[in-house]
Amino acid sequence: MNISWPRDRVFPQFSEPKQLEVVDLRTIDFRKNWRWLPLIILQGLVNREEPRIYLLLSNRDLDLLKLIEKHAIKVIKSDLNEVFEKYIDYAKGYIVFDPDVPDTLNVANTLSGLVNAIVVSPIDIEWGEEQGLKCLEDFRGRFRSRLEVYEWAYRELWPKIDKRLLAPMKPYSDSRLIQIAFRDYVTATKIFAHYLDPREPKERELFCRLLKEMPDNSAVLGWYEGSEHITVRLASEYRKFVVVVTGSPFLTSNLTVWSGIRVECRYPLPPVDFSKLGKDKVYVTFYMNDGDNIQWDFMMKDFWEDPDRGKIPIAWTISPFLKDLAPLIMKYYAETASSQDTFVSGPSGAGYWYPNVNPDYVDTFLRMSRKYLEESGLKFTEILGEFLDGESLPKYAETGLLAIKLGYRGMDIFPYHLKDSPVPVIPGAVEFWEGEEDKVYGWLKAIATVYKKRPLHALIICVPWRYKTLKPLKIVADKLSSDEDFVLVNFHEFVAMLNPVYGLALCKKLLEEAKKRKLPKEIVSEAESCISRAEEFCSKKEWKEALNQVNKVYRLLGPRLFSAGETAV
Repeated sequence: MNISWPRDRVFPQFSEPKQLEVVDLRTIDFRKNWRWLPLIILQGLVNREEPRIYLLLSNRDLDLLKLIEKHAIKVIKSDLNEVFEKYIDYAKGYIVFDPDVPDTLNVANTLSGLVNAIVVSPIDIEWGEEQGLKCLEDFRGRFRSRLEVYEWAYRELWPKIDKRLLAPMKPYSDSRLIQIAFRDYVTATKIFAHYLDPREPKERELFCRLLKEMPDNSAVLGWYEGSEHITVRLASEYRKFVVVVTGSPFLTSNLTVWSGIRVECRYPLPPVDFSKLGKDKVYVTFYMNDGDNIQWDFMMKDFWEDPDRGKIPIAWTISPFLKDLAPLIMKYYAETASSQDTFVSGPSGAGYWYPNVNPDYVDTFLRMSRKYLEESGLKFTEILGEFLDGESLPKYAETGLLAIKLGYRGMDIFPYHLKDSPVPVIPGAVEFWEGEEDKVYGWLKAIATVYKKRPLHALIICVPWRYKTLKPLKIVADKLSSDEDFVLVNFHEFVAMLNPVYGLALCKKLLEEAKKRKLPKEIVSEAESCISRAEEFCSKKEWKEALNQVNKVYRLLGPRLFSAGETAV
């Protein structure tokens, strides 16, 4: 195998592809034609040596392929039969799963990577024999229940595999398709696929055994449908975190290709327009949730190419693990970001977990998280969890973050500071779904009327699954732009008025520019006095008073140094 997996990487590094054979499966009936299954397992066997096979499971795969072609990787069209003929020798045999006990599909998927075999449905046994392959394992009639399947896999397979990843994957079909994408990755990396329900006591007991035996800072790649919170809680208890990769049948396909394409990039901070900061206004920005979900990070490209992106200030949560899993997609977002786009790490840091569940794990987690945040260039993070107090949040503030966004939904409260930290904690003020344009504007107008503090900062929480386009955000943004009570800012500008230590550093840069441009002495002198007072307040950890001085400098120098719309920093 040409896969590198250093201990300081959460996900492995595949070798770099030189040429890709693209097989289009978009017209296949995945419920009736099971030939996709041996193909995607074969993709894992082949691509762990060198990525050579790329599958089109949906139109999104074709769209993303354009990024690969621009990266000067040769792409050639192939078909299912041609790929089998060319690469079938990578398989030493076949494994049959039992449709009557669908979880045998997951166990077969895990076993395939250990014995170098493809997986077939019973209807394709004859086809497998025609390929010159022999049956290495037949799971038909072996098990009576899901738990029995995974107990066997725990005894027989778990000791032989890499325990740094755990992959919950839906193995059967009811109203939705089974998990199709990501099965190549399970085979290639020899990790454990399961679909244990942590709400069922016996299944939870086995799930907890798996968690306990995984190394600290290992990732759980999803959850049994409907069990998000109990899964994240259990992972947190056992010093693990969640990185959502599975769940949707077709998303996160071809990770055995994306993980091998090597590019260097960092998420940039958008520029700051100082001419509009520090005024007696209500400052508003939009915040898009769910970026910890790698599936959403793939799907985000649909919104990224929306004609209204760049016209609305949006904080986009995104996973720093794209650096491992799809650096070329990360590079695309980083290099095409507008001055209105800010990147924020999804909860809670590099991985999704609840710090309040296991405060003893915070230091261990943050050593890993800090590395990924720094290497990705991310300066903001979201944190989720119930009853968060001052025990964990200050430790996050010490990692070099400029702000912490707290909670998932709108909480009807405003940014605040912990006693000993200048890093602002920013809850969502309101939550906004498509169709609520007038309602959310009314909420914000009520906030502007009731709360007299200025400047006031209100974060609009947007749940991406509730939108088809960015048009609803643009409608609200237009209403706010025409209302003199409000100022729209990007998330970097939002934070620049809330973090007194960071704001002080920005004010000093403004002062240098003021002296360079020879602004009137009385203006420079007044700015110097404000900066001096801000430094004194910061030394006493009087954050509110320090911010008053910082915002005075913004009002004093910003409009004199920069015209409206002109950016710096």
